Amino acid sequence: MSNFFITSFAQAENENYVWRFHGDLTRAVRDRSGHEVVTEICRGGRGSANSDLVARTGVLVALCSPSYYADPGCRQDLALFQHRLGFVPAQRGPAPAVTPVLVRWLPAEPPAGLPRAPVLTDPHDVYARKGLFTVIDDLGWNSGEYATALQELAERVCAGYKNRPPDLPAADRPVPPQAFPAAHTVPGPRSASPSAAPPPPSGPRVFLSYAHADAQPGHADSVLALADLLKRRGINARTDHEAAQEPQIWRLWMQEELDAADYILTVASPEYRVRAEQRRRGGVGLGVTWEGSYVLDEVYENPQTWVKRVIRVILPPYGRDDLPVFPGSASATYYRIDPSPAAAPAHDQLDALVRYLKRGPRPSP
Repeated sequence: MSNFFITSFAQAENENYVWRFHGDLTRAVRDRSGHEVVTEICRGGRGSANSDLVARTGVLVALCSPSYYADPGCRQDLALFQHRLGFVPAQRGPAPAVTPVLVRWLPAEPPAGLPRAPVLTDPHDVYARKGLFTVIDDLGWNSGEYATALQELAERVCAGYKNRPPDLPAADRPVPPQAFPAAHTVPGPRSASPSAAPPPPSGPRVFLSYAHADAQPGHADSVLALADLLKRRGINARTDHEAAQEPQIWRLWMQEELDAADYILTVASPEYRVRAEQRRRGGVGLGVTWEGSYVLDEVYENPQTWVKRVIRVILPPYGRDDLPVFPGSASATYYRIDPSPAAAPAHDQLDALVRYLKRGPRPSP
């Protein structure tokens, strides 16, 4: 018996989250279809071992993320399912766009030739901006945002099954299975292997401390854009975006990053100031509250020189009043930077910040 759907995911993903989501989606599809469904987990990185599952499943549910697109096994599974669409009988017409179902697990720009996971409904909601993994991690399994995304995905799975492509006999499967070869990539300088992560820049190590908050749409993306700009200029800029792709003990991760950082960039926002100044209660924003405590200790222990290591940064649309207030901060230097592609470098202080960061190793107290 063929599966109603399989959930395809990269080996690097948090497997506990994947299994829980897969179970929730199975129940949502069962409730929507009105009958029991047979489903399967399909872990990437297994070469051709998944081929039989992918060749017979009704719908391929792909948890798209940077890790997914970098996993050759996942790309192979997705390519094989796409290959099946070419065997749809002519009288049925082309396979509808609902198959496969691409889940925005974490935001990622796919290599050329691979499909991008679409947003569901609102292009500005948490799912669209940060992906389902972040919805679960930040808002929880019982949140309305997760329930909405789950029901929309279940509807797409059911629609996909109604238009499922025919099973693909072994004789019709490409050998070896297609994996979106390099010929489909965008011309230009690229790494030799799409799955190989580039080495971090060898310049000074910089940790970006900022607040996650739903009231700040796009703020996390702006922080990531700033980190990318710094990396292009040889700065080893560190954020939690990459670390969030696998399970962490976040307090230990923050401690290691802050201790190892030559410089700490505190990125202004109303929520960051409230948390860093220890004015938020009820267990909200524990990460930034903890990072803010670290910065306060730095200020206390080095009252004359903390400003050499703790660098204050303002990104649009925020201003100086959104920076945390520490002893001596009223007259401390800050850098106002617009990391958007449309911003003219002459209108911000990015170059001045990079010049300072490149002056040498961590400043002495």
